[in-house]
Amino acid sequence: MKEIMAIIRGQKVNETLEALYEIGVVSVTVHSVNGRGRQGGSIMENIDPEMPKDIEYVSKIYTSPTPSSMAGSSALTKPIFWMPKNLLDFVVSDVPVKKVVDTIMKVNSTGKHGDGKIFVLPIRDALRIRTGETGEKAII
Repeated sequence: MKEIMAIIRGQKVNETLEALYEIGVVSVTVHSVNGRGRQGGSIMENIDPEMPKDIEYVSKIYTSPTPSSMAGSSALTKPIFWMPKNLLDFVVSDVPVKKVVDTIMKVNSTGKHGDGKIFVLPIRDALRIRTGETGEKAII
């Protein structure tokens, strides 16, 4: 059994879930997440070219309580926005991991920054709370 975690763009969730369903992956948990990758998130100077390059704190964003909206006293050197993404999380045993990963890659690869990440982790055991089933029976 393997756990697969895929962090993808929000607009790709439905297409990805449909493609996974077609190959036999039916049980998926979807999380709304915020984060940043290698490029450090969406730098405010990319959005507002008038932003001073030597600003010493993260701008407060008042639209909703996000990590960046509460970071006004942070020591970060550039204001950033956390990028909204979705995390798909599921365990497979009867669908080959390579097939799942290839499907996620096919749907989500645009060749641009922010396409996402896929993590594959080993699962030692699983337990279905309602029935007490363990192992592969518990994830189907």
